[in-house]
Amino acid sequence: MAIRNSLLVVEGAGSPLEPVARRLVALGFHVVRAKTPRDAQDVLRDPRFLLGAVVIPADLPAADLTSALHALRAGGRTGMLPMLACGTRPDPTTRERLRRAGAEHALWFPLDDHLLRFQANRALAGGAPVRVSRRAERVPTNWPVSFRLSGREKLAKIYSLSSSGAFLATAQPSLPRSLVHVILPLPGHDARVAAEVVMTNVPGNLAKGNLPVGMGVRFRGVDDQVEAALLAYTLERGRMLKI
Repeated sequence: MAIRNSLLVVEGAGSPLEPVARRLVALGFHVVRAKTPRDAQDVLRDPRFLLGAVVIPADLPAADLTSALHALRAGGRTGMLPMLACGTRPDPTTRERLRRAGAEHALWFPLDDHLLRFQANRALAGGAPVRVSRRAERVPTNWPVSFRLSGREKLAKIYSLSSSGAFLATAQPSLPRSLVHVILPLPGHDARVAAEVVMTNVPGNLAKGNLPVGMGVRFRGVDDQVEAALLAYTLERGRMLKI
C-alpha cells in the first residue's frame, strides 16, 4: 500500500541534507531519501510511495536546472509536486534560477524546528504558496513567550504568527474560549496582548500530527501600533521564506 504525504529529500553531493531529513523524521514526517536526482526518479516510480513534496539542495548541481527539477516535479502521480529548496540563502540570481525551475518554498539556514515543520506542512498541503491578504499573512517563528491565565504565568514558544493570532507551542494549553494574556517580543519592544483560545492540540486520538502540542489563539483588542508592528514583521518574514 502506498504511503501518503511522503517527503522526498534529495540529499545531494556529500549528503548535505541528511541532517535535515533526520530532523523531519523526528518531527513526524515520513521521509524518503535519494542521493541524486537520478536516484530520485527511481523513488518516483516506486509504487510503495505517494509523494507529496520534494526537498532539494539550493545548490543542486545540474547543467540544466529547469529540466532536472521539472522531471522531479512531474514525476509524482498527483500532478506537479511542490518543491522546497534547502540550504544557505543564495544570491538573487540563483534564487531566480530556482524560481524559474519550479521551486516554490524556501528552507534557508539556520533552520529551527518550527520553520522546518511549517514549510514542510505548507508544501505538503499542495500547490504553490497560497496568496493571502496582507492581514492574513501567517509565518513561522520560534519566539519564546509567556502567557498568563487567572494570575498564573506559563511558558510557550510561538509556532506561527499573524497580525490576528498565533499558535503557541506549550505543554500546558488552556481550554478553548479561555482568555489569556501573551507577551509578544516584537522587534524593538514587547507587547502585551489579550487573546482568546480558539483551539487546542493535545496528545490523544484527535491530535493533529502536523502541529506541535499547544493552542491556537485569536488576538482581541490589539491597538493600532501593535497591529502595525505585527503586520510589518509577518510581511517581512514571509518575504524571506519565499524563493
